Amino acid sequence: MDMPNPTHLYDLLESRWENIADGFAAVWAEGLTVEETARRLGADPAGATELTLEDIGLGFEGDEMPGDEDGIILVGPCDAWTLAVQVQWMDVTEEPRLSELSRDGGRAIAIGWHGDGAHRVEYAIDGRLTFSAPLEEILDPLHEYAEGLRMPTDWDVPVDVGSPTEEMITTALTAIGRLTGRELDEEWLETPHVRYLIRRTR
Repeated sequence: MDMPNPTHLYDLLESRWENIADGFAAVWAEGLTVEETARRLGADPAGATELTLEDIGLGFEGDEMPGDEDGIILVGPCDAWTLAVQVQWMDVTEEPRLSELSRDGGRAIAIGWHGDGAHRVEYAIDGRLTFSAPLEEILDPLHEYAEGLRMPTDWDVPVDVGSPTEEMITTALTAIGRLTGRELDEEWLETPHVRYLIRRTR
């Protein structure tokens, strides 16, 4: 069997959201509905719209137009978990949101980055943040799901040879997929989910 490209999950995400290197965030929440996930993230239920990640920036009109400070998220079921991805700001990675998502015996794990830097993982269990570190350390809390996985070690490779950052993100997404029971896939990205805004006080 052919081994997958070491950047295949990053490449899959980039094929649906070309600005991924500029900033992206995602959180998986255990055992919650889409609506409850959005509520705990502080999203505005008004104007909720079904669309795909590729179309997340389309269809805003009038008062629904997001401000520069508003978070834009897409929330959908991912088997026994719910996945929320964010393309503007990184609210889904903040400790208070993770505590809310994981309270009452649940779990929530988030990854995010901006400007092709500040790659982070945050992991909360039962309302408490249990791990917060650079993304390359994600295999520590997920060690039981890390068999056969390794983070890139050579960060001084030429750009035309490949990107260790893209490999790191793919490795992280693979480990999270093992934790949640479903790896991020083309079906999830092609299926319409619910877009919400996280409004700032105006």
